[in-house]
Amino acid sequence: MRLADLGGLVKPPQTLLLMFTAYCAYLAAGGRSLPDLAVLTAAEGLAISGTTAANMYLERDIDSVMPRTSRRPIPSGAVPPGAAAALAASAFLAALAISSAWSRPLALTILVGFLSDILVYTNIAKRATPYSVALGGIAGAMPALGGWALARGFTAAGLVLSAVVLAWIPMHIWFIATYYLEDYRLAGIPMMPVIRGQSEAAAYAEGAIAAMPALSWAYFALTRRGLLAAAAASALSALAIRSVEGFRRSPSRDAARAIFKMASPLIAVIFLLEALEGALGIP
Repeated sequence: MRLADLGGLVKPPQTLLLMFTAYCAYLAAGGRSLPDLAVLTAAEGLAISGTTAANMYLERDIDSVMPRTSRRPIPSGAVPPGAAAALAASAFLAALAISSAWSRPLALTILVGFLSDILVYTNIAKRATPYSVALGGIAGAMPALGGWALARGFTAAGLVLSAVVLAWIPMHIWFIATYYLEDYRLAGIPMMPVIRGQSEAAAYAEGAIAAMPALSWAYFALTRRGLLAAAAASALSALAIRSVEGFRRSPSRDAARAIFKMASPLIAVIFLLEALEGALGIP
């Protein structure tokens, strides 16, 4: 069992993106403490990694069926299921212990993220309803809420900022599901593009994308910070919606992949600007 195989259990690009939202939210909230940042790094890194590894363990039956995921560490045989479960449990419990000792609000977001992802989304919703991303998105929003809560506790502004991630999730998930539509159909996973069709899924995603600038402007109204971020969210979301409209007129795998590839830079730019404006005090 190689270190690279264990690393594959935690999806490093996804883990790093979610950690990035946590850092940015912490800075946007006015956090400046190096010890806080060290705890945030350890707690969120372990929590997201543990949750992702647990997801890999629980979805090993699905992953073995889908060509896209059949080479992942567990279905390929590179990592035994028991070892993956042990890694997931150890990482999550360590994250909970570290965060509980330092910040109860941070610990609560880590616990909610794990429970919503593993118990609700992975075990129930993903296999049962095309609207599962609404529940899975809660877990995706928790690192941002945790970063904010570490600096300032739970506030309306923190909830609104983390909701930007929640609104981003359908674009991220449904267009990769559209690109790999036959894989999801083969595995019997009722993703929105499979059940409702590509055009309807794109329409729902369009509505979620439109919510991102609305939430960004709401955050600005609450904090008087994030003007540049809200403007960027408006411009980038407009570009994304234009791409989705093009996809709806002429659906193709290449167009779906292009929209999916657009998703991560979009959320990263918004959160980077929120962090810079918060840290520098730019209105």
